[in-house]
Amino acid sequence: MSNLKEEEIRKIVSRATMFQKFYGNTGQVSSSLENEYPDLFEITDSMDIHRAHVAEALLEHQGIPVDEPFILDAGFSTAKVVGFSKGQVDPETLKELRAQIQYHFNTVGDIKHRKTKTIWKAKPKGLSRFIASQNSPEVMLEDSGSGIKITVIQSLKTLNKFYLPMLMGIFGSVMFFAASVFEQMGNDAEVGIIMTGIFGFASFLYSRFMKTRRQKKKNNLVDLAERLQHILERRLKANSVQVGATIPIPDNEYEGNDEIEIQPSKKELN
Repeated sequence: MSNLKEEEIRKIVSRATMFQKFYGNTGQVSSSLENEYPDLFEITDSMDIHRAHVAEALLEHQGIPVDEPFILDAGFSTAKVVGFSKGQVDPETLKELRAQIQYHFNTVGDIKHRKTKTIWKAKPKGLSRFIASQNSPEVMLEDSGSGIKITVIQSLKTLNKFYLPMLMGIFGSVMFFAASVFEQMGNDAEVGIIMTGIFGFASFLYSRFMKTRRQKKKNNLVDLAERLQHILERRLKANSVQVGATIPIPDNEYEGNDEIEIQPSKKELN
């Protein structure tokens, strides 16, 4: 089956099934893909999966290159990621984009449409409404003329509150050090120096841990922006391989037809 393994076929079928739920039975697939993977299409036909969505899943499986999103310096309390993609945000594609966004942030959200922008804003329920990292996520899809600009924003204020133990550790380290230097601890000065080292080292490790958590949060936003890019690029590529209403005419279609013989109709002959 064109070197497709069983696990790959299952993955393609699963993705094609999901695409059919989002986009319905629309479009026709290029015959080149049908000829290259005849057995796969035979299997999906028996499962009543539209061939256009199987082709789209195949394109995704083969890989669609996109430009890597980048992290903007949005300050200590906010993470901001920007990516660019071709394609367009039509209503059907927006359904898949919205599902991907809400799955990533694990919360529902509202969609607002502007002249050139489509904005998703998180609207969590319950106690999550009072947590900045849960109620702050926002995704903007802006038509930049040559493509779609994807901007993902999330507050890091909730994460910043966990820096308090680090600050307390630094304060304790300074206090022990000061007490040891100014001989406030008497015979326990050595103990004070040891405690200074312990508090200082613990604060350093905790600081590195929190820095890693912040970077991981930003990297997750990069991953989300990249997945949104893949969706837009995949839809654009899938539409380009589908058979449209137009019929291409070869350049030499009319070569050698300078003189056209017109046959008389039967009525004229009579």
